Amino acid sequence: MIITDRAALTRILQEAPILYLALRAEPAPYVVPVHFGISTDGTLLYLHGKLGGRKMELLRADPRVGFSACTEVRVIPAASACAFTASASSVVGTGRARIVENEAERALGLDAIMAHYGDGDQHGDEGRGRPRYRPESLARTAVIAIHVESLTGRRTGPTGKTPADGPPTA
Repeated sequence: MIITDRAALTRILQEAPILYLALRAEPAPYVVPVHFGISTDGTLLYLHGKLGGRKMELLRADPRVGFSACTEVRVIPAASACAFTASASSVVGTGRARIVENEAERALGLDAIMAHYGDGDQHGDEGRGRPRYRPESLARTAVIAIHVESLTGRRTGPTGKTPADGPPTA
């Protein structure tokens, strides 16, 4: 089933543990799994990484990107090899990346990533407020914002969660 509803697509991104980022490279595209966060309105994806390296070189050379993410991925075995099937929810999209220079937006992007994965105990003395980032970590961390230009999704296989001891339930 094709998914075009933006709220449903955003939910899949919110549940996905990893984003696969595709960058233009020669002789073939470069795809790298990344941790990510989502802006509150769902129009931006935030990534982080070191200041140098192949990913950053490729982004500087061409900011156009592709990406995909999956959740609820299950292989459903059967009696014969050709009868196996799978179940998953996935999104694919395109966007334009930029390296975030503004300190306030860098913090916002890192906050989005922390919120996506749960923020642990990285908080300041104020309690469960905004995460506290070490200045030395920030100095060597790049934050990338991807403006989502297109997004579509797909749900395959049976619906419902799979119990640990049996096939998916409807």
